[in-house]
Amino acid sequence: MTLTIPPYVNSHLPAALLPQQAAPTTARWTEPVDQLHPRELAQALQTYFDAMSDPRFTETITKKSLQRVADGRPLNGVPPTHTQIEIAQEVLKRKDLFQQLDFTSGKDGQISRDDLATETGDFQRLSDRALITLVGKHFNEFGGGDKYVNFTELREASGELPSANTFSPQARGVAQALLKRKELLDRLDIGVGFLGFSGTQDQRFDQRNVEYTRTHSSPEFRYPD
Repeated sequence: MTLTIPPYVNSHLPAALLPQQAAPTTARWTEPVDQLHPRELAQALQTYFDAMSDPRFTETITKKSLQRVADGRPLNGVPPTHTQIEIAQEVLKRKDLFQQLDFTSGKDGQISRDDLATETGDFQRLSDRALITLVGKHFNEFGGGDKYVNFTELREASGELPSANTFSPQARGVAQALLKRKELLDRLDIGVGFLGFSGTQDQRFDQRNVEYTRTHSSPEFRYPD
């Protein structure tokens, strides 16, 4: 069986109103749905996000919304397709998968676009807040256990500069995404200093800067240009 998932099929928005830059890349698998890897199921949820999102909340998928799709009941006025039903059923069948996906935005019982982008490695799609959250997660990996991470270390982690250190795929992807967001990187660099005043722009940041920038960054999901 070949499963082809086109962007934004069965969205609750009219096709003419769908932003073209928002559509994830079409995903294609040759395996049956029950043999898909977690990352592939996350890609499927990305593609069908609008058709599976819970109308009670903003931009999130819940177990209740997945169950409605799995039962073949419409969420946004349009009946789900057979493929969407199969995907929802498979995600619900794998009891640990929902918890695995419910990560970046916090264990809140809701799967956000940021959660899915984290799982699939689409770091360029992450909101600024989610990206900085992952910078904090990999802080010691970037800085080698030092108090600060400097921009040279960040470029080494991204693969832009050679390094004797080995970085995880997620750390490398996060570093690459951060270096492409100059305004966000500048804010992380400056951060917060003594008595809450702006810090110094010195091409390095510590954990305090990470937390300050995270709390003052946009949670809005980003789409690639």
